[in-house]
Amino acid sequence: MIATLPADMNWTEPLASRQRFQLRQCPDDRVLVDCFEKGKATSSLTFDTGDGYPRYLVHAFNVLVLQSMGGSSDHVYVLLFDRGKPSLALKTVTKDLIQVVQTDRTITVTVPPPVYPGPDGKFPPTPEPKTYSFPIQY
Repeated sequence: MIATLPADMNWTEPLASRQRFQLRQCPDDRVLVDCFEKGKATSSLTFDTGDGYPRYLVHAFNVLVLQSMGGSSDHVYVLLFDRGKPSLALKTVTKDLIQVVQTDRTITVTVPPPVYPGPDGKFPPTPEPKTYSFPIQY
């Protein structure tokens, strides 16, 4: 077990009965994310990142952002609880470090797109990064 991260504001309830994310590392180094709904003893969603420990991790209430180092590209994942139900909200790749900004109501993730050389071996102009917003639910 790497961490248990509460995904709600119910501080008076035991963590084991709250809505939460759990990060686990397997013997082969892969990190799994288990998402537990409120009052559930078993995970409602288990996501296998296929990657080792993330190089970048952000958690804010119901939103979990991970950037893992991959082979030719990094993998970016966003898991979230929406009205108590967990889901994988984003799965994409990048070759750069993402940026995460939190406000009172949203988590905004900016992902630089990967750029590859053309047939002539030259890199094209770098496109604008993609921006994704996820609502924070308290």
